[in-house]
Amino acid sequence: MQCLKCGNEFDGFYECPLCSEIWRNSGKFNKTVTRIEDFLIAFFLTLMVVMVLAQIVLRNFFQSGIPGGEDFIRHLVLWIAFIGAGVATRSKSHVRIDVMTHFAKGNARKYLDALVGLFSSIVCLILMAASCHFLWIEFQSQNHSAFFNLPVWLLQTIMPLGYGIIAIRFAHNSINDFQDTFRGKAN
Repeated sequence: MQCLKCGNEFDGFYECPLCSEIWRNSGKFNKTVTRIEDFLIAFFLTLMVVMVLAQIVLRNFFQSGIPGGEDFIRHLVLWIAFIGAGVATRSKSHVRIDVMTHFAKGNARKYLDALVGLFSSIVCLILMAASCHFLWIEFQSQNHSAFFNLPVWLLQTIMPLGYGIIAIRFAHNSINDFQDTFRGKAN
């Protein structure tokens, strides 16, 4: 098994020996989503770097560029940001704004972490619904990017997908925290 936080390979069920992060056997679905996320973030980052370098070479030596390249690169940044947010949520290394959990200890902290995660999941579901509405407006406007005449709404599908994956991950982490609280396991 590979630790999702530090990347260390280990043969165990529960705790990473390198970073002591506690992991459950996450199941086939989570492992598949993890592999897809890891592949997509690496692929899009590589594609973005290659396109930026190609733009530089074309502009400096041939006084031209890739039509719509800047717009496509902006959308790649959007994809990388949302996939990266999903990866950060999966490993609980996302930005947290919570004051109360810093004052709590043991099971109380786990319980508060679970409540904050549940609230974050609900917020992400609301943002997913709003981004679906935004995507529907983009679909109806029938705008196309100059890059291969791609529909703009297609380039922005990561927004509801990303918020959905992040919401699922927050909910999953909250359920695990609630289970740990009731079993008496603290950080």
